Amino acid sequence: MALRVIEVVTPRSDKDEVKKSLEEQQTDEGYVFWASPLDDGESLSFRLVLDMQETENVLDRLEQLFAWTDKYRIVVYPAEATLPRLDKLAMDEEREKDPFGDKERPRNGRISREELYADVLDTTLLSKHYVILVLLSALVGVIGLLRDNVAIIIGAMVLAPLLGPNVGLALAATLGDARLSRESLKTLAVGVFLCLALSASAGLFLGVPELTPELAARSVTSYSDIILAMVSGAAGIISVTLGVPTSLVGVMVALSLLPPLIACGLFLGAGLFPEAGGAGLLFAANVICLNLAGVGTFLAQGIRPLSWYEKERANKATLRAAIIWTVLLAVLVGLMFLRTR
Repeated sequence: MALRVIEVVTPRSDKDEVKKSLEEQQTDEGYVFWASPLDDGESLSFRLVLDMQETENVLDRLEQLFAWTDKYRIVVYPAEATLPRLDKLAMDEEREKDPFGDKERPRNGRISREELYADVLDTTLLSKHYVILVLLSALVGVIGLLRDNVAIIIGAMVLAPLLGPNVGLALAATLGDARLSRESLKTLAVGVFLCLALSASAGLFLGVPELTPELAARSVTSYSDIILAMVSGAAGIISVTLGVPTSLVGVMVALSLLPPLIACGLFLGAGLFPEAGGAGLLFAANVICLNLAGVGTFLAQGIRPLSWYEKERANKATLRAAIIWTVLLAVLVGLMFLRTR
């Protein structure tokens, strides 16, 4: 089982109140905790070791107790192991005896909302490293498509710089976070522009000598591509919420955002506009399906804000995003139908 350490830094004067609150939760959540003084002599550090699945419940309670004042600081970080072991089996047996008890809450089996937000934010903010990664992955993709080399194309897929902003968009819609939404859109727009500019320049100066199988495969969009994008998007979001980044590699390959965008730029630069339209449709299908599946999966995983007023705002944002992505998907399917006529 994955473990987390929650550290709560509090004023020494509030020691008794904090200790009482933690002791009241201890039986419900099955964690161990201890306190130690800090060097400044005025603060205490309470550390809790608990199962990852219980982290969000504990953080929500701690936030309700302490987050209203800047005198407190709550930090979460992973723990590899603890000795003696947490007696989770005994706790599970007690829960099975009284599955409908007042203290029972569903276990979501994922990382906490705060951990998820921090992970997604790291891949969403626009930076020079992101720009460099987009340019390098686009260059790798251009070489792979022109040489019809699957291994090189997969390398561009695994780099996947456009995946993070799309996950950020889905999370922002689920939480009703307008600032995260703006940052995600800005980062995604910059990535798309740079990738298109580089690949279109390559198509203009190098041309497209022949329509290789890899390029041809990305110049058409089928209904199976939509299903694949939906399934891959949901799998990717689940991987993110479980905190298992290694399983994202397969998702990056299945949900290929970069190659169709690069193919679109190459075709545009070479003057092959019908093929460019087909590749652009495939890229749009992947983006739309990823965001639609992302919002649905985040909701199914129970990713919601803590306070009631934030939940109300999030419900409106989620509904609005779901309608927008559904309408865009319907338009996309209509365009696909017209192209096949």
